[in-house]
Amino acid sequence: MIVGASLTGLRAAEALRRNGFAGQLTIVGDEKYLPYDRPPLSKQVLAGRLPVEHTPLAMLEDVHAQWILGVAATALDVERRQVSLSNGEQLAFDQLLIATGTRARPWPAELGGKLDGVFLIRDRDDAQRLHERLARKPGRVLIAGGGFIGCEVASVCRELDLPVTLVERGPSPLYGALGSSIGGIVARLQQQHGVDLRTRMTVAAFEGDEAGHLRPRSPGGWKFAGCGYRSCGSRSVA
Repeated sequence: MIVGASLTGLRAAEALRRNGFAGQLTIVGDEKYLPYDRPPLSKQVLAGRLPVEHTPLAMLEDVHAQWILGVAATALDVERRQVSLSNGEQLAFDQLLIATGTRARPWPAELGGKLDGVFLIRDRDDAQRLHERLARKPGRVLIAGGGFIGCEVASVCRELDLPVTLVERGPSPLYGALGSSIGGIVARLQQQHGVDLRTRMTVAAFEGDEAGHLRPRSPGGWKFAGCGYRSCGSRSVA
């Protein structure tokens, strides 16, 4: 059994078949889709250049697997060799591979994470929802976090001619991943392309009003209409 129906789970299943495994193979995934390519979600899909349904991963081998999709694995009983699913089922296994990867870290609900107009990108549905909101031309997009995904979303917003503010707690975008030299180059490129870059700052919370405006509580008292994207890193799913 493989728990995790994304890139790693698929390639592991292909490797098993390619190396002669002929037994029963079950792949469990919490999303309702067969494995798909995630990098385009924050680029081509968000910009509208690629329909989200055109992102499936190529299957290099016929894995002859039982796919259980749209159902999350919720518990593991090692002694009984059973995996519990969110629909109440329990599945037995001889060998288990956990390939659940990471999940985008959610913005706390008490700080505005559940407001209409506050988004993250982790899966196909997330990307489609944000694409649809950007197509409605919000007055300004606020991005909380200047990592890879945050920078990609900022780039797409400028490509769509949307005003965008990127708030990053470090001295430059991508500082934590690539250091000050590359981060400084990225900062200059963003500013040259019209990104309102705010560094050494954090967004404390999102607030909503009856008009649908998002007001982050942060120094300066900024007001943003229409759309906020949160890029808060990731955490392990398993």
